[in-house]
Amino acid sequence: MTNIEKLINAKIFMDKLSNGIDPVSEEVLTKDALLGNIDLSRCFFFVSDILRQVIENDGFIGRRIRNNVNLPPFTLSDEQLKKIEITERPAMIRHFTESINNLVDISTMRKLKVSAVTKWLAESGYLTEETINEKKRKTPTAEGEKLGIYSEVREGYHGSYLAILYKESAQQHIVANLDKIIAISNRE
Repeated sequence: MTNIEKLINAKIFMDKLSNGIDPVSEEVLTKDALLGNIDLSRCFFFVSDILRQVIENDGFIGRRIRNNVNLPPFTLSDEQLKKIEITERPAMIRHFTESINNLVDISTMRKLKVSAVTKWLAESGYLTEETINEKKRKTPTAEGEKLGIYSEVREGYHGSYLAILYKESAQQHIVANLDKIIAISNRE
């Protein structure tokens, strides 16, 4: 196992812990369990973000400047497309998009952007933009909820936030329309 693969596995564990899920048993942690503690959860979110940055930086710690504009557009082969993991457990779009980006070598092409996915979902009528606490947020429409997109309030590192989650059916719909989303991502 390479160091990048170890980092990716560590990040997956941290993501699960930060979302209150036992990474081994996949069971939801109770709030009174040590690992379910809100302060530890905030720490797990922080460590997960650091791991994400290191992974995106090809395992290097610190900032490495990449000129992504000069890289070729994001593409997936048919083989890579088949490897996209659709999870039974609802996923945040950032994590789902990250799992797709992990299928390619992002040092040789641009990334698939989260903003492209949410832009396509909004253009397709599944998300709408609302102002919540003076911040613009995308939230599911009635059509989005039918598709399997929903929101829930969660506790994070900086307090409570509105998480938008994508059920298995919504993830499948995104993959089925990935060609349209990739076109948006490569234009941005």
